[in-house]
Amino acid sequence: MSITLTRRMLLGAVGATALGFGAMISATSFAVAQSKAIGVSIPTLDNPFWVNAVAFAKHAAEDLGIKLVVVGAESREDKQLADVQSLIAGGANALVVTPQSTASAPGLIMLAKRAGLPIVIVDRYPGFPAENEQAPYVAFIGPNDVSAGRDIAQYLIAQGAKRIVGLGGLPGSSVAEGRQQGLNEAVKAAGGVELVQYVGAGESEDAGYQAMQNLLAAHASGQIDGVWCYNDALCLGAFRAIRQAGRDKEIKLGGMDLVPQALDLIQQGTNYVFSTGGHWLQLGFGVMIAYDALNGHKPLKTDIRLDLLGVNGKNFADFKKQFIDNPPPYEVKDYTLTDNPKATAQTFPLQTK
Repeated sequence: MSITLTRRMLLGAVGATALGFGAMISATSFAVAQSKAIGVSIPTLDNPFWVNAVAFAKHAAEDLGIKLVVVGAESREDKQLADVQSLIAGGANALVVTPQSTASAPGLIMLAKRAGLPIVIVDRYPGFPAENEQAPYVAFIGPNDVSAGRDIAQYLIAQGAKRIVGLGGLPGSSVAEGRQQGLNEAVKAAGGVELVQYVGAGESEDAGYQAMQNLLAAHASGQIDGVWCYNDALCLGAFRAIRQAGRDKEIKLGGMDLVPQALDLIQQGTNYVFSTGGHWLQLGFGVMIAYDALNGHKPLKTDIRLDLLGVNGKNFADFKKQFIDNPPPYEVKDYTLTDNPKATAQTFPLQTK
């Protein structure tokens, strides 16, 4: 299958060379000759979500006996291009990358192509399939955003919410659009439930706080009873605004990402009742797929969308024990074709046992 990439996308790879392949950063030194080395580039190392992602990726790499070096782009496209160049120059045998943006993805993939390295794309879909001639990659793995958005809304509705407001992500983002689609589907299917208002708020806690303040001013007490959130950061801001307004007894909230602050509020039995996620495991799954590629195994699927794990007050204890306090309760090698040729999946299910 072939595609035609835009000239702007293709120039991303050309522009990257101007940064200089000789530029090295000490963090990307591989200094290991005996084992395979995989370089990982993600948008940031500071966000709690990505901290969890890196922890599992390192767990997977250790189980597989491979060297792993992880770098964060500090949310900058230019730094990520330089980081990937340094990973290649430093001796990486494969790459696992979460592009800072869709526009920068082709350039990153083409750097890998020029170096003859397999590259797995994680979390942010590059906008085109893996099997193409111009910018081929091994596989994409990320969350099923439609089902995630649907799950949040369905849980709020099951808890009695009938007049819901939505705090969405950045307009124009495929991730935000997918989650919004899931919200709309759940409301339509429920009957007797109304989506009172939907706002493309952004992604940060401050954005959620400000948007929720405006929604509370627009909808008096008794007019809304549920807040659907694109992510937990927005939801934490909305939670704060609702509590300050003294309306926490009448409005329930649900978000996505399973960040620690959200989990704490769920555990405490507040009106923050639900979060879905677990997709931080996707980074480790990407490492597993790259490991298989290094050993000559094509992926079972080239486009993997993860159905996520919903957490509420009832299953919180099991989730914490199995995914937070300990590595997930699965054997990594059981899900690699290299170690288990009979494997039927290269990711394990996101569910508590």
